[in-house]
Amino acid sequence: MGSKKSLSEVERVLDDHASLSHLHALVKAGCDCKDLVSAMELAFLADEAWETLVGMELRSFKRELAHIRNCAGVIDRLSRSELIYRLSIEHSDPGFVRLHESPTLSERLREYVSLLDYGRKLFGPKRKISAHAWKALIVAHVIEDTKRPHDLEVSSLIAAVLDDPKYSEKAHQAWRLKYSDTIEKMVGTLRKHRDERRKILPPPPR
Repeated sequence: MGSKKSLSEVERVLDDHASLSHLHALVKAGCDCKDLVSAMELAFLADEAWETLVGMELRSFKRELAHIRNCAGVIDRLSRSELIYRLSIEHSDPGFVRLHESPTLSERLREYVSLLDYGRKLFGPKRKISAHAWKALIVAHVIEDTKRPHDLEVSSLIAAVLDDPKYSEKAHQAWRLKYSDTIEKMVGTLRKHRDERRKILPPPPR
């Protein structure tokens, strides 16, 4: 009696959540099992917690940004001091002269804070950009291979991998409609990637 093929990490997760049959159904409908499983594995790399993004909690992150702003203010005050004036203007010390060159150190620090704050609003955990891109990739694989979204099966896979029992077929369908543009772009990227892969791979033996 032949040994049963061992399951991948993703397949074990699906099996634990009674969703492995939905993977098989998608493969039967035309999905490439290896590509779909590989895409699902990316979920384990999509951790968008603040500790992962910046190495600290959001409260600490905001506190550090405020600290940098305060440092910029201190640098401004020191740059206007009598000491800096004498060394840079009267004595023309090159090191101190450069302190007045634009952008100044305080200006660069404030720009740095502004960029980080912009990144917080754009890529913070509440935005879940990586998670949306990951789900769009799964849907793109299914649509490209089967020409149908298969909401029931796909929602089951996503719910299992994310360990989110509240992610229902209805919730997934609403998400898919909301992010249709993202999915369409992902389909285009997937097609381009597959075309490039076909050019690299040798033709199948006759």
